[in-house]
Amino acid sequence: MLNRFKYAVMGLRWLVGKDNHFIIHFLLAGATIAAGAILMIERIEWLFIVSAIFFVLIAEALNTSIEASVDLTTGEYHPLAKAAKDAGAAAVLLSSLYAVIVALFIFIPYLL
Repeated sequence: MLNRFKYAVMGLRWLVGKDNHFIIHFLLAGATIAAGAILMIERIEWLFIVSAIFFVLIAEALNTSIEASVDLTTGEYHPLAKAAKDAGAAAVLLSSLYAVIVALFIFIPYLL
């Protein structure tokens, strides 16, 4: 059981070392948490913020694993490899858009 946790931590280390986008999302998450703390958002609003943050980080982790798997499988251009990578990137884009929408709904009333 501890090995599974160890492998998950190794995966996070790999993500942080390999994927600059993951680091960017992580830093933006920190800024969002700081903004929520400063604005003293409500408990239910925290639930949406934290859920959106994890949604983006999970999507980025899955996208990076798709890219690594595709790169391992083929070293040359293939339309299906491109489709897999593009679909993974789309998942990150959609989750990021969701996070921005959640942040706007929550933070704009506090800022007005």
